[in-house]
Amino acid sequence: MAERSLEHHDSVARFAVSKHNYLKAHPTETFSCIATSALVLDTRVTSEPRILLLQRASSEEDDPNKWEPPGGACEDNDESILHSAARELWEEAGLRAAHIGGPVGKPYFFYLDDGREVCRFYFAVDVETDGRAPPTVKLNPEEHQSFVWATEDEVEARKVGNTDLEFTEETVARTVLLAFQHFRESQIG
Repeated sequence: MAERSLEHHDSVARFAVSKHNYLKAHPTETFSCIATSALVLDTRVTSEPRILLLQRASSEEDDPNKWEPPGGACEDNDESILHSAARELWEEAGLRAAHIGGPVGKPYFFYLDDGREVCRFYFAVDVETDGRAPPTVKLNPEEHQSFVWATEDEVEARKVGNTDLEFTEETVARTVLLAFQHFRESQIG
């Protein structure tokens, strides 16, 4: 996906810099790696928005068959942390970010097998659409095997129809739920 200008909310302007520049500007942070997640809502029915969740491939070494929003590592060649979120959304779900809002919730910290600390930032993301809602998702089968558009009640129940939603981490599930609150608050303001 070619780099391009990304519209974003003022609240995420501090992430419109490269990973390197962000880390340089925050020298007291303990993490050395940054990851992002895109929280995409289908708001066609504003009274019952649905969020996009992806099921990790059964062949994945970490958390096979578990659910998460699109996301991944911020790479050294990403123009900005926001571009990283847009790139991961494109690579994992075939969706193009139109506007990045948020952030949603608190950063999530975890450790890689080699001991490096990672900080994951979550962003509310509006996607380009061809008029269909929900947008057409095209999974990367090497990373994910299924997707759902889940309501807030379904996320809380951890079930969409006959599909159980076992999240990669409980923190991820809580942040996904915060995306609905973020949406409601953005409708007021």
